[in-house]
Parts: sequence; C-alpha cells; structure tokens
Amino acid sequence: MRVLISGGPGSGCTSTALMVGDRLNIPVFDSDTYFHKPSDPPFQEQYTPEERRELLNRALAGHSSWILSGSVATWGLIDLRPTHAVFLQIPTVERLDRLKRRQRARFGPRIDPGGDMEEEHNSFMAWAAEYENRTGRGRNLAADLAFLESSGGIFVRYAEIEPLEEVVERVFGFVSIPR
Repeated sequence: MRVLISGGPGSGCTSTALMVGDRLNIPVFDSDTYFHKPSDPPFQEQYTPEERRELLNRALAGHSSWILSGSVATWGLIDLRPTHAVFLQIPTVERLDRLKRRQRARFGPRIDPGGDMEEEHNSFMAWAAEYENRTGRGRNLAADLAFLESSGGIFVRYAEIEPLEEVVERVFGFVSIPR
C-alpha cells in the first residue's frame, strides 16, 4: 500500500496520515521534511528540487508500504506508483484558522509583532491564503488535484469539515480498498 494524502496548507494531511499510518502500522513521510532545510528560525532555506527528490526517494526506498503527506505535485517525481490518492479540501477560512492555531502552538510569541518570526509568519499566512486561487508554478489547488488524479492510484476527494477522527475513519476505509 502506497498512499498519497494531500490538500491545502492546514487541511489536516499530516495529522490524518500519522493516524492512518499508526492504524495500518506503516511508515508515514511528510513532504515538509524534504522541502525546508532544518534551521532556527525555521523555513529559511529550501532544498533544491533535486535534493528533495533524492531525500524522498532515499526515505521511501526499502518500504513496500508507506504514506506520503503533503504536496509533492511540483517536485518532478516519477515512479511513486501510489495505490491510493486522497485529497482533503476544506474552506479557506477553516484552513487559515487551523494554520494560525498551529503557528501559535509551535512558535508562540516569536510570531507576534516584533518577534523574530513575525515577517516569516505573515508571509506564510498570505501565501497559504492564496492556495485555491494561485496558478502557475508552485503549490496550488489545481496542481495538487491534477497530480493526484493522474498518479495512477485510486483517487478520492473529501470536501467536508469533520473532526479528525472521522476524517481518519473515512481515509482508513478508503485505503482498505484493495488495488
């Protein structure tokens, strides 16, 4: 079983993937791990597309089953051969509210006015707010959907706001469908 779980920033991809992976006892890989190099403050430097592909391919190698969460649509990946693809879509307002809560929990006063991450936080939130409307290069709704739909796996799109446990139950039921 090889599962892609994607959606806009704040849609719950990582949380869902971790819980489904735990239930299925298969490893979960989050695309964010392979996008930004570790730093403090975080998110200052990105891996090159070549580095991303190499790091992700190396991580997935040797695993016959895995879950990959997040967006990899623009990475130029080939041969992922997922068995299942899931897209989580929730309203922008809900996504942004979740992101604000997550940012606050992770970084606390560092994102406040005058904090060392204020500018990074504001830039990130503005970028995340345009996910559904953005076109062209970079992470966006159209690119993520097109990638998942063409991935070769069985594809499903969930567009409801539900408690995480219910989303996990739906995704677990879907990925339990043999391919």
